[in-house]
Amino acid sequence: MKLSNFLIFAILSGLFLLSQFYRVSNAVIAPDLMKDLGLNAERFGMLGGAFFYAFTLLQIPMGPMLDRMGPRLILSISSFIGASGAFLFASGHSFLTVFLGRILIGAGMAPMLMGSFKTFTLRYPPEQFATLMGMIYSIGTLGNILAASPLAFLTSAIGWRRTFLLTGIITVFLGLMVLRALKEEKVQQDTSVSKETSPGILKSIRLILGSLSFWQFGAVAFFRYGIFVSLQGLWLGPYLIHIKGFSPVQAGNLLIFMSIGAILGSPIGGRLSDRYFHSRKKVAFFALALYTVSLLPLTGMWRVEHPFLFALIFFFLGFFNGMGMLIYAHAKESYPIAFSGTVMTYVNFFTMAGAGVFMSLLGWVIESFPKVGASYPMEAYHLCFLICFMSMGASLIFYGFAKEKSSINY
Repeated sequence: MKLSNFLIFAILSGLFLLSQFYRVSNAVIAPDLMKDLGLNAERFGMLGGAFFYAFTLLQIPMGPMLDRMGPRLILSISSFIGASGAFLFASGHSFLTVFLGRILIGAGMAPMLMGSFKTFTLRYPPEQFATLMGMIYSIGTLGNILAASPLAFLTSAIGWRRTFLLTGIITVFLGLMVLRALKEEKVQQDTSVSKETSPGILKSIRLILGSLSFWQFGAVAFFRYGIFVSLQGLWLGPYLIHIKGFSPVQAGNLLIFMSIGAILGSPIGGRLSDRYFHSRKKVAFFALALYTVSLLPLTGMWRVEHPFLFALIFFFLGFFNGMGMLIYAHAKESYPIAFSGTVMTYVNFFTMAGAGVFMSLLGWVIESFPKVGASYPMEAYHLCFLICFMSMGASLIFYGFAKEKSSINY
């Protein structure tokens, strides 16, 4: 890889890492955030979901914007928007202020992964695309790790406000770097582009939305990621701290195992699918079934106290969630290549929508229980985890009836 391309990849990886960090950063700072701002569980859930509201809605126009304006301008402007959100969040003393800050952060981080993919298409040889995509996903997931115990340590040292002021400064710096590094965009000629005639945007949308398979992909994507990020990004932190008696740093150390599992699960799932099983659905279904089973110990059915058991549960949740990413490959291969990109984007819309909805839903459930002292009772959390288990199980059954490959014609 040329030095200039290596620098570009490093900058893009940093931006995607920040996106991952921002989206789950509220979990570890939850006690300080709720105390300083006087938030109840319902409002804290809304605050966690704010990132995903903006992020999800902007997925719809993001593809055309990147194609028309190019990733350089979109990524740099979005970085500044995200940084302004971080500054507003850091200085906020009311729910409305920090809520608007989270919305701006979500809007700013919305194009980071897709913008990176667009840059890879423009600047790198086509045969490097999949490798770069896998590398940036693994690096970006480190943002989840930074949002665990490292964030807890930094917050305990300088406070959550200074911490987000610092991340905002880093975001501005990377925005300036991407503006400079992508100054001269080069377009690679892709000679492998299919000659298949496109059915048109509106007809593609009608065909996709009229297909049962699409709703099966969308449903399992909605619950898979919605549950995972709600637990990792919000509710497992307070549960470990208030119910199980762990310190914020200890809770962060345990939550890291979800990210470690995710980093390992995705490439292993792809390898199993490509080389051994030659099936997207079989591997995805098996992984998501084990992901669902891994939720069961959190429901209170068994008494779990030892940190090692929590670390094991969290690792399995991350690992099988990562393998579940194969639903994207399953969706892509179930439709004509002429609009496979549209299918992937719409499945991703369900993925991000699940995060926003589930964070708020679980907050509403917990808030329905009266507080016991300064926290909510154990039963409130166990009910939330049971809802997660049952929802994931129902969507998995629905997905189980999906065809290996749909026969969509136009």
